[in-house]
Amino acid sequence: MKKLLAIICLVGIATSANAAIDLTGWNWQRPIDVRTPSGFVRLAMTPEIFNESQSTLNDLRVMDESKRLVPHIIHWGRVQETQHLEWKPARLINATFVPEKYATVAADFGETAEKNHITVTLSGQNYRRRALLEGSNDSKAWEVVAEDVWLFDVSLPGQNFRVDTIKFPTNNFRYLRLTVYNMTDDPRRITIETVKSGFLRIEKEKELVLGPVKHMVVSHDEKNNQTTLDLDLGFRNLPVVNLQFEITSPYFYRGYELFGRNESKEKVPRKTETRWDTIEQDVPWKSVHRGVLYRIQHKQKISQSLKVEGISAPYRYLQLRIFNGDNPPLKLDGVSMYRRDTSLVFQAQSGQVYTLIGGNPKAREANYDLAKSIQGIDDLTLSLVSLGPPSAIPHKEQILPWTERHSTLLWIVLGLAVAMMLILIVRNLRKLPSSQERS
Repeated sequence: MKKLLAIICLVGIATSANAAIDLTGWNWQRPIDVRTPSGFVRLAMTPEIFNESQSTLNDLRVMDESKRLVPHIIHWGRVQETQHLEWKPARLINATFVPEKYATVAADFGETAEKNHITVTLSGQNYRRRALLEGSNDSKAWEVVAEDVWLFDVSLPGQNFRVDTIKFPTNNFRYLRLTVYNMTDDPRRITIETVKSGFLRIEKEKELVLGPVKHMVVSHDEKNNQTTLDLDLGFRNLPVVNLQFEITSPYFYRGYELFGRNESKEKVPRKTETRWDTIEQDVPWKSVHRGVLYRIQHKQKISQSLKVEGISAPYRYLQLRIFNGDNPPLKLDGVSMYRRDTSLVFQAQSGQVYTLIGGNPKAREANYDLAKSIQGIDDLTLSLVSLGPPSAIPHKEQILPWTERHSTLLWIVLGLAVAMMLILIVRNLRKLPSSQERS
């Protein structure tokens, strides 16, 4: 008997695990066109899917023709090259300066070590300073590693924007000597406060998709000395990671802040003196990133940074606010938007029919063993499958209680009952003897 009960329990568990999914709460479905042999396949996530789903895609499910769930993995394309960072400790020596001209310091790494970027902290605020980087193995003979590179600090009331990293070709010098030049509006002495060096190795390339910008508006706020770029990407929840701007102004350096939101208006409940109602108001912007845009020329060399990279902005609407200070507004002529190349990976069986469902705001992320048990599957070259047109998921119409379906009739009956009671009360009152009759 115990063995029989155990077998029944196991069968029950297996049956419940393979039970058909309850589609309550899901709003849309799309057929998946699978024409490949059995194996893992890749389904590209289109802007329409992002627009109709949670920003995390946690509500997506794949089901077979029996409405049973098929395990899947969401592969989010790489925002940047896959990199391995190795910091190299350094001892700063021989710090010197020439008044009103430059400051210099040498970083000793103790041995030859590969490196390709440094991060610098300088004294002062609101500067744009040219730098020279040299390398040596004996601290006597120096060779140029990078020249005419620029470091920036843009400080405004309550805000600060910096460019403090110098990138250069990989080298293995034991010593790096940094020279930072005074600009005309700098104090007599500037100080190189810290220098950190590291080696960044690129192992895999970016996985990004160029996306369209549906609408762009540039405006200028003369009172606050700001230029505002408003973008409508056309779809909600797009995983935007890079923006590249077309700026025709010749030379500049300006601090900026990037904001995002998915809706421009929202309805908010409001309590009045007599009842609750709703009002429509602007959706507040969420801060995404801040930095410095610049184009600088020194002698015959032009250095510039017109990109916002490595951000996380899953929004339809983006707003870039550029702080001009006392300068004229920048001329913004265009922008390119890049989002993550996102895919859904699952194992298809030949001859099976599959459907993608989504649009459930309350759904949690699916917890499958697939992502944990098969490592690296999202990096394989897989067959690409496509989606058919969307359709609404039919739901059983909820039948309201009889009292709610016939509320008008109930009010009529209640009114008639009250009227009859009033008539009876009046008749009974008239039958009562008057005060003269009682006397």
